[in-house]
Amino acid sequence: MNIEKINETKRKFIIIIITISTYILLMLFKNTYFNLYNINLKTLPQIEQLISNITYNIFAIATSLFFLIKHKKDTEENFKKYIKQALIGLATIFIYSITSILEIGILLLTKINPKNLTILQKSIFLIICETIIMIIILLINKEKLKKNIKDIKEKYEEYYTEYLKLYILALIIMIISNLIINNLTKGIAGNEEMIRTTLNKAPLYMFFSSVIFAPFTEEMVFRQSIKNIITNKKTFIITSGLIFGGLHVIGNINTIYDILYIIPYATPGIALAIMLEKTDNIFVPMGIHFLHNGLLMTLQIILMFI
Repeated sequence: MNIEKINETKRKFIIIIITISTYILLMLFKNTYFNLYNINLKTLPQIEQLISNITYNIFAIATSLFFLIKHKKDTEENFKKYIKQALIGLATIFIYSITSILEIGILLLTKINPKNLTILQKSIFLIICETIIMIIILLINKEKLKKNIKDIKEKYEEYYTEYLKLYILALIIMIISNLIINNLTKGIAGNEEMIRTTLNKAPLYMFFSSVIFAPFTEEMVFRQSIKNIITNKKTFIITSGLIFGGLHVIGNINTIYDILYIIPYATPGIALAIMLEKTDNIFVPMGIHFLHNGLLMTLQIILMFI
């Protein structure tokens, strides 16, 4: 009996230590997290810095507390399983966060001066770097992806028939909210403006990045990895959607109305998170994401030539 009590006390102590460590790790990871979208907190206007810091702190505290609540009564086997999943999620996020570091590293190793490269050469270089990131993320998550491939082969018709309806609903909300906010701001979202500018300069790279790289990596990072870390269903869905929406907005806020753009960006993020939660198959939201970005990019290219 004494041994059982000692083991139970030891287990609770370990969980508390990991809870505190999770919070500290998340806070240390804050700048890296914002750098995923090339956002430097120090250069942001004061209101954006305040919103970003408050939002991130809430996320870090909530994640840590939910970890404690969820796993304080876990068996040792379930706890070990969770730790493994969470580490895979964190590793995936880390690899995604070093995309720009990989690009700089390759340039230094090959002694290539990016100023001497043509737009086409720069596009090919960036595509190669992003492909390497995708391969590494794929290898980290290979066990889960193998299971998901088997599952999607058997149920793809059922999944996409069901969840295309949810996507269409999210798309309608996205379009309507975008139109309303565009009218208020007398312009377009900063993220959208950046995409159009890059598309005009480097269409090959922009098409690859938006239609292939972004759907794969963003679903693996903002959906699967967050689900690995946050096991509470509702918390995962809300967190995934808000992080996805927020990172598309922070750094492009010029007026108070620009904050509202989180609605059209978070809406599909929440819809995609619901798809993953319901199916436990990352290829469902990933497939919808491919479709969404492919349609938008094709439309952008058509409009560009017109």
